[in-house]
Amino acid sequence: MNKLLIIVLLALPMFASAQPGVSSVVEREGGKYYSHVVESGNTLWGIQQLFGVPVDEIVDANPELKSGLKEGQTIFIPVTQESIEKIPTTDYKVRKSETLYGLAKKFETTVDDLVALNPELKDGLKKGQIIQVPCSAENGTSVTTLPPVTTTPNPFVADTIENEDGSADHVTFSFSDSTVRHIVMTHETLYSVSKRFMVSVDKIMELNALTSTSIKEGQVLIIPVKTERIDRVEIRPVPLDYDPNGEGPLEFEKKDRYRIAVMLPFYLEGGAKYSKLVSELATQFYMGATMAVDSLEKLGLNANLEIFDTANDSLRILELLADTSFQSVDLVIGPFFPENMEIVSEYCKANRIRMVCPVAANEEMLDHNRLVYQAVPSGSVLMKRLAADMLKNNANDRIVLVKPVKESDILMYEAFKEEFNSALYDGVRPTLIESTVGGFTGQIRRGINTLFVIPATDRVTAMMFMNNLNKSAFRSRAQNLFVYGTKEWDTYSDINNMYKNKYNFHFPSPNFLDYYTDKMIAMNKLHRNWYKTDLSRMAVHGYDIVSHFCGEFFLESSKKPTMLMSAFEMNQSSPTGGYENLEFFIVEQDEYELFNSQVERND
Repeated sequence: MNKLLIIVLLALPMFASAQPGVSSVVEREGGKYYSHVVESGNTLWGIQQLFGVPVDEIVDANPELKSGLKEGQTIFIPVTQESIEKIPTTDYKVRKSETLYGLAKKFETTVDDLVALNPELKDGLKKGQIIQVPCSAENGTSVTTLPPVTTTPNPFVADTIENEDGSADHVTFSFSDSTVRHIVMTHETLYSVSKRFMVSVDKIMELNALTSTSIKEGQVLIIPVKTERIDRVEIRPVPLDYDPNGEGPLEFEKKDRYRIAVMLPFYLEGGAKYSKLVSELATQFYMGATMAVDSLEKLGLNANLEIFDTANDSLRILELLADTSFQSVDLVIGPFFPENMEIVSEYCKANRIRMVCPVAANEEMLDHNRLVYQAVPSGSVLMKRLAADMLKNNANDRIVLVKPVKESDILMYEAFKEEFNSALYDGVRPTLIESTVGGFTGQIRRGINTLFVIPATDRVTAMMFMNNLNKSAFRSRAQNLFVYGTKEWDTYSDINNMYKNKYNFHFPSPNFLDYYTDKMIAMNKLHRNWYKTDLSRMAVHGYDIVSHFCGEFFLESSKKPTMLMSAFEMNQSSPTGGYENLEFFIVEQDEYELFNSQVERND
């Protein structure tokens, strides 16, 4: 089911079918008919509501429908003036500050339909004005529904139509004719269950005879699944010159105010995948992001920062993206988890919205998607940059590449080797020596600087390497031995810290945080004032991500914010691909402290 939902949502701008006013009208047997191609999830009831033509008239025009609808089948719907007039309406008195858009959302219709029912609305709304609106539960009028059946519901199916002016609409069918039994999971609340099934808390309490909103793990709830509803949803027109699979950079219009959507896994409602650690990291990122927007506003940014709690729930992501108001977002930052990133990246590609991945992501996501920006360099990119740096600064040293044990680390190993052996280089290219964790000690030479590069992320391999090195270090002076591991090594407390200090431990890193710079001291004071706590690394990361990309996308070039711990050199991965950050730091441990060795070297 999840795969079906993903496919349906992500394909919204690509499919095409018929609808009154935008579909082709054909002549058939002396009459005019709309031509409609049946798609998965279509029902006669839905088609009746969509076209405003009774089921019996549709069946009369298409006798084969007596045996049911078939996907891909073309059917013909009679064009009648009565089809518009058959929409049930009721009087509604306009209130202060109401807008056509707000009323359209309120009564589950569109602005165009409201104007069609009330031609005078072309001149605008007025307080106290009596207008006609479609009947719905909002105005107390009952809605006709089908009698319940026992089939399993298919909750989201969508049709898309292409208008004559190049814009697109889609019709979302949400239908079910049954109830479901739901077993309450750990951390679930009645509110979270109601949001998951899109049914009110009161309705669930009524059906289950609950006297309070408290529920327990393992409790069985009867959930009423919504009866069929058909909405015509307006989709923002995408510029005609936009080709999702085109090449080169894209141009974006300047606006008076921008919408920035930040998707973070707060887990405010708990859930089966709840993680306290991830929730805390999301909160810290949010703290930094809000401080960044405050700083950017002082530089002239006009933007709304909109925060969405995604947990680690792809269904919740899909629900957010199904809201058509999301199409007017100018930038998406997040989410954190790879599966959810892929969903959002495809949505952004289809709707021409830039997306920033704030944490490490699958590099394949950049393929053929010019809207994706990978803010954190991948392990492979870090190793390529390290190789290029060594070619430039260590060509006279002995460079030994040690093959990691973990299969997933081989990509970094190959990336370093390929860059070292193929990058542009003036003169005689130095030889890259390849070895293993168990055999590298034979490469140590007295009086010669030896640089060991071991792109391993697992603790066991790191410990094995350092122990083996210490046993054989007598063959050279410690000051001539240099170890280049990965940023993960810095977190492994069981690796003897004395070894890392003794053997000149380095690692390529996507960032470097120095709490003692003037900028960081000032920012930490501000953070304490705002949140009554010290500035964490994740908060700094949130600050840098929002500061850089919002500044880059929405501010003039002369008003660029200063970064706290990151640097950005965004490079398009291919003519049709997204952008990856190539900037990196080489971090060195000296006297048990970490330093940015590039700064030290340049000084």
